[in-house]
Amino acid sequence: MESVQRREIEMLPSLLEKEIQAFFHRQKERYEYGDLFEPIYFDLCEFVGRKGKRIRPLLFALTYRALGGPKTIADPAVLAGALSLELLHAFVLVHDDLIDRSEKRRGLPTFHKLVEQRLGRLSNAERTGQGVAVVVGDLLFALAVETLQTADFEEPHRSAALRKLLAYITDTGVGEIFDILLGARDIGRVTSEEIERTYLLKTTRYTFEAPCVLGAILAGAPAQTQEDLAAVMEPLGLAFQIQNDLLEFSHFDSQDQLLPTDLLEGKKTLLVREAYERLNDVDRSFLQMCLQNPTRNDSNISKVQDLIRKSGAIAAMQERCQALFEEASAQLGRSRLAPAEQASFSQALGWVRQSVRAA
Repeated sequence: MESVQRREIEMLPSLLEKEIQAFFHRQKERYEYGDLFEPIYFDLCEFVGRKGKRIRPLLFALTYRALGGPKTIADPAVLAGALSLELLHAFVLVHDDLIDRSEKRRGLPTFHKLVEQRLGRLSNAERTGQGVAVVVGDLLFALAVETLQTADFEEPHRSAALRKLLAYITDTGVGEIFDILLGARDIGRVTSEEIERTYLLKTTRYTFEAPCVLGAILAGAPAQTQEDLAAVMEPLGLAFQIQNDLLEFSHFDSQDQLLPTDLLEGKKTLLVREAYERLNDVDRSFLQMCLQNPTRNDSNISKVQDLIRKSGAIAAMQERCQALFEEASAQLGRSRLAPAEQASFSQALGWVRQSVRAA
């Protein structure tokens, strides 16, 4: 089982990239609505096809196989299920970029900016780009649901997976709302528990838990296995989010104001909250002032960076991250998965962790 999984891990990324391109090629005739829509469809294909980590489809396919799913990793149904999660992710990104007013995604223009650039100097180009992006996000959501719904898996597994997917999408939406509302609050009125709940709902559920649970459902795994996987993914997802916060902070470039970063957007991350807890009253007040300032200039951002470093929050979050990874490993060891399933699932998680760290 282990050697088969290793081979499948190695071939899966290229299979996914080919399937993304093939999917949009197959859909092209369906979306032939004329010259007005053609460039939008082209941008849609380009946006989804941009190089990314592909965490969700990778976790889905590898979990399905780790739990004894009968179809091979290259089976059209498995690739369709994996693709549905990447389409869902693209839907979230398009809307998230609108909410955050981001101008770059994966080093290229965000979707609403792509549309705006095509319109050139029209006076309403910005508003039009935003409006089109809202609807394109909705199209991606519909495509994600349809792709899973029409994948060639046995019933009742497919219907159960679809119901679960829709529940996860609801959680993601609520998490996005929490993120927006907490962003408007003073950091002193935001608790670590609220931030962690936002992380769980907005990111962990659809990024880590959903792919694994859906893969388990479609593999025919019992409900107790699905529950155990969810228990493993909760601390693991939080660890990945903290790790992402730390990576973003370490690679932050205040000169590139177009890059979507939590620091530029003044978001309430666990790193910022931890720094606030550790600072003295004077530094706390200055941090609050900087975060509340709607125009985040280089001086303010530099001061926030200095305060975070000074507070010791970075080391504290690194320790928390490691503890969460260990907790996830312990949860997996306590799970009701068979030893061979645990080994295969652990191998898949290790590979994904390495991929994220290297990205």
